[in-house]
Amino acid sequence: MRLLARPRGGTLGNLIGWLLVFHLFGIIFWVGSLLLITSLLAMVPDEVGLPKERFIIIASRLFYGGCNIGGAVAITFGIFLMIAMPDVLKQGWLHVKLGLVFILLLVHLRLHRRIVALSDNPSSVSISEFRAIHGVVSLLLLAILVMALLRPF
Repeated sequence: MRLLARPRGGTLGNLIGWLLVFHLFGIIFWVGSLLLITSLLAMVPDEVGLPKERFIIIASRLFYGGCNIGGAVAITFGIFLMIAMPDVLKQGWLHVKLGLVFILLLVHLRLHRRIVALSDNPSSVSISEFRAIHGVVSLLLLAILVMALLRPF
C-alpha cells in the first residue's frame, strides 16, 4: 500500500515529485519555525532585562526569516500541486486539509501579533499561552499529515 500516491513516469510524474519535495520542505521550515519560536517565547518569563529582549528579537527574526518564508514556500508549492493534479480538488480529505492549513495560518498571524506586542511590552509574556500555541501547532501538523498521507476519505 502506497501512502503517497502520485503519477509515475514521464515529465508530469517528475514535476509532481519536485513540487512535493519543495512543498514538504516549506512545511518543515514553516512548522519547525513556529514550534521553535513558541518554545523560545515560553522561556522569556524566566529571564529579566536584556536577555528577555534578546529572546524576543531572536523570535522576531526567526518569525520573519523562517515562518514567513517557509509558509510562503509551502503554500505556493501546494497551489502548484493542485494545479498539476486538478482531480485532487474533488477529494474530501483535501478540503479538510485546506481547512486545517487555514487554521494554521490563523495561528501564524496570532503569533505574529504576540511578537509585535512583546516588542512593545516584554513583560506581557505568558508561558501558558505559548505552550498552548505550541500544542495547537503540533496537533494541526499531525492532523494535516493524517489527511495528506492516509487520505481517510
